[in-house]
Amino acid sequence: MTASEFRRAYPVTVVGAVACQVLMAVSLQQSQPLVPRPVLKLIVEHPAIAPYLHPEALGRVPLLVSDHLLEPGVTPSRFGQPLRIVPDREVGTEPHLRILSFEVDGSRAKAVVEYKVEGVQAVFDLRRDSKGWWTVVDAKVAELGRGPHK
Repeated sequence: MTASEFRRAYPVTVVGAVACQVLMAVSLQQSQPLVPRPVLKLIVEHPAIAPYLHPEALGRVPLLVSDHLLEPGVTPSRFGQPLRIVPDREVGTEPHLRILSFEVDGSRAKAVVEYKVEGVQAVFDLRRDSKGWWTVVDAKVAELGRGPHK
């Protein structure tokens, strides 16, 4: 089939083009937002999660972070070393932080992070100011009953 025959057989209409744009816009709105690297920095440096990171334990520095739901960008540091960002499918059983969810509603956001080796999940409530800077307004850590606590 030539291009000319294809266009005659499947004409592109204005309605079809608009429908395609609407579908693309809806799918973009429904895609999972990614955690910006500055928010990751706030999370790994937050005092609520600090007692569970144990930099003195073997294999905990550099801090390993899954790239699940993580926006690309500059890698923050913790314990004097850059975080080690690893593809989610490759982290295996190594101790690592993993972002379970990130929801944004205007200037508010909620990040849920898991540190399975310590059996904890942390929920971070964040706010973004008019200049685009995020801050943590509340953080709660729940012990899930697995791992060697403290």
